Amino acid sequence: MKKFTTAARVAAITAVAAFGLTGCVGGAETTADTSAGSTGLPQAIKDAGKIRIGLSPDFPPMEFRDSDKKLAGVDIELQQKLGEALGVQVEVVESPFDQLINSVQTGRVDLVMSGISDTVERQKTADFVDYFKSQGRLYTSGTRAGEFKQESDLCGKTLAVSGKTDYFEQVKTLSKTICTDKGLPELSILPTDSGAAARLQIDQGRVDLAAQGAENLAYFDKTDPGKYAAVLDPLPAKPFGILMQKDNTQLANAVKDALTKVTDSGDYQKILDKWGIGYGAMKPEINGVK
Repeated sequence: MKKFTTAARVAAITAVAAFGLTGCVGGAETTADTSAGSTGLPQAIKDAGKIRIGLSPDFPPMEFRDSDKKLAGVDIELQQKLGEALGVQVEVVESPFDQLINSVQTGRVDLVMSGISDTVERQKTADFVDYFKSQGRLYTSGTRAGEFKQESDLCGKTLAVSGKTDYFEQVKTLSKTICTDKGLPELSILPTDSGAAARLQIDQGRVDLAAQGAENLAYFDKTDPGKYAAVLDPLPAKPFGILMQKDNTQLANAVKDALTKVTDSGDYQKILDKWGIGYGAMKPEINGVK
């Protein structure tokens, strides 16, 4: 994960708001194409004429609010294409990231699509349609990138990372395998509430490094070139997946088929390339992490 996943989670969302986006990208409303005919969707979603998708808009470039406070990002645009392929409208339901999985379990939403990683542990209670190969990266300020040429350069340094993401355990393992197991000083790890909070630690000079999704770094490289720099090799990251209730095979197959249509049309790759993360393209797969 946004991430969970990877990733930069900016400010915590303090209110849970639900509102409809009928084919909406960046706040401009259009009507979803309902001529798709039989979609394979569960009857309840067909009858409603809409699919409810949970997200936390604090993970650029996957989902965030732009300067006009409108929803924007990769997942926002993919959701609209998904709705068109399924023949239903998309209703976005906002929620704090750590409440998203529960919103599926309680039936508040049909899907979660918010930079959330597919993991074997999560598959015990939910199913995923994987759609993006995320990469976790260690990074530092642009002026310090030259200090980290080999893994052992991490030892004795301090790293900030969101304690809610997969990267937290990964950097703990990294500290053990490359530092303490070899008699070198540990990589001191500072858990934070979000990727944004970890990034702030770098900005304030309180830590040497941070860890989050390469997706975030691609976004920041466009908005503030040179401020941050990825160092060393990518972390072993899990793919982002669209999460739904466990054993809802009909919905999982319908979502996978719809994503396949979006991919075959070329729209999928165009959206990834637009946001600078074309490296993560993959064919949709149900519970691909084993």
